[in-house]
Order: sequence, then C-alpha cells, then structure tokens
Amino acid sequence: MFILAWRAGHGRLPTTLDGVELCAAAVFLGVRMVGLIQLAVALPTAIVHTTSLPLFVTVLVGYVAESTSIAVAVLRAGAYRNARWGWIDTTVAALVLLSQPAFIASADSTGSWTAWGFALTLSSAVGAAIVFPRRRDIVLAVTVLPACYLLASLPVGAPGQMRATMISNAFAYVGFAVLTRLLVGYLRRLGADVESARRAATEAAAKAARLEERDHQRVLLHDNIGVLHLLADPDLPPTLAEPLRTQAISLANRVRAFLNEAISGTQSAASAAGLSEGRTLTDVVHAAAVEFGDLPLEISVDLATGIALPPAAANALQKALATLLANVRMHAGADNVVVHGDADQAQGEWEITVRDNGCGFDTATTPRGFGLRVQVEQTLETQHISAHVHSVPGDGTAVTLRGPLPGPVRGPMETAP
Repeated sequence: MFILAWRAGHGRLPTTLDGVELCAAAVFLGVRMVGLIQLAVALPTAIVHTTSLPLFVTVLVGYVAESTSIAVAVLRAGAYRNARWGWIDTTVAALVLLSQPAFIASADSTGSWTAWGFALTLSSAVGAAIVFPRRRDIVLAVTVLPACYLLASLPVGAPGQMRATMISNAFAYVGFAVLTRLLVGYLRRLGADVESARRAATEAAAKAARLEERDHQRVLLHDNIGVLHLLADPDLPPTLAEPLRTQAISLANRVRAFLNEAISGTQSAASAAGLSEGRTLTDVVHAAAVEFGDLPLEISVDLATGIALPPAAANALQKALATLLANVRMHAGADNVVVHGDADQAQGEWEITVRDNGCGFDTATTPRGFGLRVQVEQTLETQHISAHVHSVPGDGTAVTLRGPLPGPVRGPMETAP
C-alpha cells in the first residue's frame, strides 16, 4: 500500500502520530524484507549445506508465512501496535532459533546463511521495540531472543573465536532494540507535539474567526444604533431626516446582506466584486461621504488624486471614514467639517484628515469608543494605516489617517499617458 502510493508520487508520510506509526511499521517490515531478500540470494548455497532439507524448508516456509501474515495485518492497520502480533513474532523467532541445530552443521552456526535464524530474527528485536508499549515487555522479548540463540548455537567445546562471535551476535538483539526504541520514542513525542500544536493553531484560528464575526456584528450594531438614536430624536431637524432615512436604508441593506451571508456561508457577487476591485484614494473618500450630505462637509482631496489602494485597504478606509463622519454627526455639533487629502512623495505616504470645529473632547480622560477604537484604529492598523486623534474641548477634533504610497503618484494636473 505504502510502496504503491510512493510509486504514484503520493507516499510522503504525514507529520502526525499516524504518520509516525506508519513510518515505524515501514522500518520493521523493511528490516524483515531485507533479511528475506538476502536469504533468497543465498538460498541455493544454504540448501546444499543443510543437514535436513525437509526440516529446513518447513521452518523457512512457516517463518515466511508468519512474516507475511504480520505484514498484511500491519499494512491494513497502518501501524504495528498490536501486542498480540508482537508476542507471536517473538515466539516464532524463538522457535526458529531453537530448531536450527536440527538442520545445520556445527561449523555453519556462524557466518553461514544455512543458519539464517540469527539474521532474520534481529527484525523481531526491532519489532518488539516498536510494538510493545511497556518497557518490561520489550526487555522480556529481547532477553528471550539472545537466550534462545545462544542456547541453540553455542555448542559444547566450540573454539574460542566462534564462542566470542556468538556472544557478540547475541548483543546485537539488545542494540537493535535499544536504538529502535530511542528513535521511535522520539518520533512519537515529536508527532504528539506537532498534533498538539496543530490543535492549538486550529483552536486559535476558530477563536479569531469568532472574534472577527463578533466584531463584524458589533460594527453593524454600532452604525445602526447611531442612526436609530438620531431618528428617534423628537427634535430632529427636517433637513437631517431625509439623509438619515437614506443611511438607514443603506444600513438595513448591509444587515440583510450580512444575514444572507451567514445563512449561505458565501458572499454575494456584488460584495465579492467590491472586495476584489481596486479603487483610488479619492474614490474611497467620496464613497464614504455620500451618506453624510446633511453635514456641512467640505471635501478637498485634489492633492491626493491618482493614488490607487489595495482592495482590502480601500474597504477598511471607507468604513473608517464613515465611522468618523458618523461620530461628527452624533457628537460634534459642528458647523464646519473638512476632509482633506494630500500625498507626501518624500515620506512615501498619503494623508487624509477629517477636521471639525465642534465641541471636541479631552483625549487624555475620554476613553476611545468602539467606533474609534475598533472600526478606525484597529481595522486600519491591519492595513498598515495609522490613525492619530487630536482634540481639544471646545476647539473641535482632527483625525489624521496615514498610509503608504503604493507607487509613483500623479499630481492633480497630470494625466495618464
């Protein structure tokens, strides 16, 4: 399964706990397969030197059948974590080692593929380090395997060199198991940490989405509350009634669009188009001011002509300007409001200032309201646009917005080639 996926170009292991287990299973099966391939190459010579061909073939066929069964189970599960298979493999490996004296000559106990048990059962030590969750089970398996090897392979009166080779071979079981356990244990901890980080990132993204949704709702409520408050005023000037009704219809349409988006989970085509189209700075200012015809508004943005804004920055700036003008309408009591635009080539910035001669406020003691704090300062900050508020009680308020120039700016008298 994994090999077929690898050949198809889809074999990259996922960096998850499942991926770690699949990698560990692949290592175990890979070590077993390498041993079987080596035995297949040396099989003609091994058959010639065996002392009992029927027993040699029987033990080999049984071992291959057991290995195949484990491989199928592991590939289906995508992991080697079933301790029952671990004990079966350890038992079969022990039986193979104990049966070797019956089909090999003493001289072939080491350095010969007739005595193939040692080379192949090293993979059982690797598997034990992977499959058993408890260390005592690993220790038991790794104790049984070298004990069976030495018991069957160490003949009485064997030359000293052969005895030393067999004893050193026995330590290979321990070495393979310890190194495999260290590597797989480390990979499992890494996988757990990665999955924990992914869960934290997913939860953080979900929380951020909920907060963004809540802020969107608060923006709609904030704008509507201001208009409703003015419309409910019994002393509402007749000249203000019609602009407020127009703005109320616009806000109602925004709320309806928001509700439709919440139900369908998608933006309307008009909304999506508006977010994808770039606009100039002057377009944004005029679009924000169109609903505030009741204000004594003077717009002077000729010096900012030709400055193109990214779609996200244009939308954020339009909403921020609308909030500032709504605040002037609600709180300032001004009889003169100026929106002035300029561009500073040397500084690489454009600037929009909204200034009124209303009642003003003390910026040191008056906390920022939701509109100024969230809809203006925080929203613009995400688009790298700064907002500076200057106000003096009785002397009006000026809010200056500054953003980076996107490129060369054409002056008011220049035209495109």
